[in-house]
Amino acid sequence: MRKTVIAGFSALVLFACTAVPVDTRPAIQIEGMAIENRTQMYVSAVRLLVPLSGQFVSCGNISPESMCSTTFPEAGYTGNPVEITWSAGGQIYSTGQFSLQLPDGIDEDRPAMVRVVISGPGSAGAMIVQRR
Repeated sequence: MRKTVIAGFSALVLFACTAVPVDTRPAIQIEGMAIENRTQMYVSAVRLLVPLSGQFVSCGNISPESMCSTTFPEAGYTGNPVEITWSAGGQIYSTGQFSLQLPDGIDEDRPAMVRVVISGPGSAGAMIVQRR
């Protein structure tokens, strides 16, 4: 019995020590979102959702060729997938889940924001940007 416990404990220790890539960078702090409507129609109920946590940020109605922006208390972004949903012309659209990539040269010690661009029916994307 004792040998079995020792063998099991040894296997657990070895499993815990296996090489797993770990992202040691701190989470970049996101403090706001800007949504650009580059279409010729009104868009509404625009939402950026982090499905893993259920947290989201949204804007109500955005006129054609205009934008909506909002700030919120800083939140760390560690690469979890996000999803953008919106309504335009009586239809609901979604990007599906995707991860935002940190741009080269970003200063991780300064807060950033998410820029969402809706460019056409069913077409949207997002990026992390820093104010200059």
